[in-house]
Amino acid sequence: MSTVTLHKIEKLPKPALKPARLLLVGNPNVGKSVIFGYLTGKYVTVSNYPGTTVEVSRGKMKYGGQEWEVIDTPGINSLAPQSDDERVTRDMLLDADPDVIVQVADAKNLRRTLLITSQLAELKIPMVLVLNMMDEARHRGIEIDAKGIGELFGIPVVPAVAVEGEGLYSIFKSIVHAKVPNDPLETQRNRILGNANFLQAFTPKPNKKLPLQLTVEWLQTQDLGFRQGVESWLNRVADGHVPNDAATRTQIKNSAARLEEMRNAFLERAVGQYKTALPSVFRESNGVGLKIGFVCLAAGLLLFAYTEVGRLFGLPTPFGWMNSWMDKSVVPTTLSFLGNNHLGWLGSLFFGKLADDGSAYETGLLYPAITQFLMLIAPVIAPLAFVLRRSERFAERLGHWTRDWRTGAPMMIVILLLMYEFVGVIGAGTLVDALENNIFNSLLTPNLQRLIPSGIFYDFFVGQYGLISVGLTYALAIVLPIVMTFFIAFGLLEDSGYLPRLAILSDRLFRVMGLNGKAVLPMVLGLGCDTMATMTTRILETKKERLIATVLLALGVPCSAQLGVILAISGSLSAGAMLTVFGVVVSQMFLVGYLSSKIVKGKRGDFIFEIPPIRMPVFKNVWTKTRYRMKWYLKEALPLFVLGTLILFVLDRLRVPTPWGKLSGLDMINNSLAPLVTGVLQLPRQTSQVLVLGFLRRDYGAAGLYDMVGKGLMTPVQIVVSLIVLTLFIPCVANFFMIIREQGTKKALIILAFITPFAIAVGGIVNLVLRALNIGF
Repeated sequence: MSTVTLHKIEKLPKPALKPARLLLVGNPNVGKSVIFGYLTGKYVTVSNYPGTTVEVSRGKMKYGGQEWEVIDTPGINSLAPQSDDERVTRDMLLDADPDVIVQVADAKNLRRTLLITSQLAELKIPMVLVLNMMDEARHRGIEIDAKGIGELFGIPVVPAVAVEGEGLYSIFKSIVHAKVPNDPLETQRNRILGNANFLQAFTPKPNKKLPLQLTVEWLQTQDLGFRQGVESWLNRVADGHVPNDAATRTQIKNSAARLEEMRNAFLERAVGQYKTALPSVFRESNGVGLKIGFVCLAAGLLLFAYTEVGRLFGLPTPFGWMNSWMDKSVVPTTLSFLGNNHLGWLGSLFFGKLADDGSAYETGLLYPAITQFLMLIAPVIAPLAFVLRRSERFAERLGHWTRDWRTGAPMMIVILLLMYEFVGVIGAGTLVDALENNIFNSLLTPNLQRLIPSGIFYDFFVGQYGLISVGLTYALAIVLPIVMTFFIAFGLLEDSGYLPRLAILSDRLFRVMGLNGKAVLPMVLGLGCDTMATMTTRILETKKERLIATVLLALGVPCSAQLGVILAISGSLSAGAMLTVFGVVVSQMFLVGYLSSKIVKGKRGDFIFEIPPIRMPVFKNVWTKTRYRMKWYLKEALPLFVLGTLILFVLDRLRVPTPWGKLSGLDMINNSLAPLVTGVLQLPRQTSQVLVLGFLRRDYGAAGLYDMVGKGLMTPVQIVVSLIVLTLFIPCVANFFMIIREQGTKKALIILAFITPFAIAVGGIVNLVLRALNIGF
């Protein structure tokens, strides 16, 4: 594990034989993960929306000649928890016995910052306050008196812009100067609680130090789950005499209200004293450059819209003209030049070869991806980035437009189409074709087939179910390019601040399913990985919401690779095929969500959500996330692809005596599922292997389906039906275990038992309808 070392040994807060412990605490989306990564050298996902850290992250660092454990806690709005992730942070503060607390705060939101600081002051633990995002505060004309706040609490206060690296070393150096904070509310609190007789019944256990005011606030909550943890730290719990009568609860409630009033008054005074609004230092550009930027953005959007409509109705477009010019002039000339200079292989790799009908070049690594990017994506993204960097007013308006239905819905369509062009066309089309055909199918596999003699090793490595010809081809040539392009696009959306606005935009839709707009975050994250997204359902406040969101993730949210394959396969048929697949899946999610909201007991949580500013993503951050996510993919998925291929290989060679003669394991699977696969769904027999291995990993099943479609083994109707069934089918094994962890074994088995026949039934009905209506796509 990477470490950070302080060369100049300074005085530590206290000597310790065991590793000292540092807790990072603060509001959601304030940069804790960036500071955690700096201190420990360990990367955790950094995004521009709350809820990124839903699980405690741990790392180590060397500081002052000794080892420290650094813990990154989930974001909180208060130490009085309203959700499970806030409860986790509270419990960590009380159970982990930290030596130092580093509170990370958004400098723009001083009131929220000081609320947590005043609560942490009750814990009497040495702490440092980091005022992060000072650049955004300055842009808004906000001046913070960091020195005055430091004197008020008696602790180091460090201004920083963590994502730019500004102030990170100062944070590191300040740890040694951490001090037990002054508690500015202590006198008033003691006066309010001095005559509260009920507190005598709530003395903490001998090994516990519970803050007085916070204990009252924790006990006054109606949520038993949030209250039980505190009650277990009190003496009377062990005796079975916890006072919970109406009179005691009324006293607790009244005291909590007076304490809250006292704290609010303090916060109003402190914010007025230490925060000053100045004329903005951000110079809103009104120059010619910005006007040209707006004109280019409008032109880029018009070009994009016209191209999408033109391709749908077969109209001539600039994109078509550019490709035609490239096919007839630029590419042949370039290939001829490279061939004359003994670089013909490079030309084939970059530009591919002429299609059999002589209409266009295909399977190149660069072409037609380069025209796709330059003619469709860049004309929108480049001027948008330009004006966002130069106009804060435009960024604020854009933030408003994206969460208003009248403007937000068209914007969402444009964003989805841009993602399709980047992930579905460039990633799943051009890059997959280039890697699969030019490298694996033309170079690697054929050459190995010539080198390895026939026999068991030949079959194992390069045979019909070979480790290289199938396993590595699926993982590296088909799925990896899709995953990479998806992670880049998703990272841009994460860091732009668009996802929280999507939550507001979709709030009404999610209410139909017993959820609120906050549920859109696990759903969107599920497009990256359902396993990770299932864990993030913790940001939802009630058990009912978390259960419904988990069911919907397992039922209908495809992971990134599966989504890319769906886009590539259905897009290669027609827009109608794509709309049918997504229309059926989304409608079934609404149906199941609506019914679940009526069946599952409980209530929907309040929709209170922090909206971060619209920001221009830092590509370095996006690329770092993409690299780590691809590393995670290769580490987690590649072994399962190898295992899946090994299972196929063994099943193919296994011979089992049956009344119908000796059958292979694959034949037995195909025969056992035949009534469903070839009967109800009317799909090819091999589809059963795709469905079974989809349980191992959904993208493995999707890659198998992509291979079957490429070999022409399916009709258009069968393709649509199989895509629907595979999407709705059982979650992969990793997601299944995560569901067990989050919801328990019983609920996980119930979810599995419901989803499997439901997916088959929906696929069967769609098959009957399409054939009855003679729809062929």
